[in-house]
Amino acid sequence: MYIRLNAPDIVCNSCANAITNALSKLDGVQRVAVDIATKMVDVHFDEGKVTVQAILQRLDDAGFPATVAS
Repeated sequence: MYIRLNAPDIVCNSCANAITNALSKLDGVQRVAVDIATKMVDVHFDEGKVTVQAILQRLDDAGFPATVAS
């Protein structure tokens, strides 16, 4: 499954690395791509192993609150 998230606090490469590292540690997350310019995070994951809510919570815990992009 794929989800696109809006994380408005992304401002630099360090932010992108922190997000990638935080999400990659979640079991079921397969790929993370962060676009600093648009402040979007694309996450490919196995919905049988991890939920969207868990992904959002992990980002919040890492200091990057996010919402599902419409």
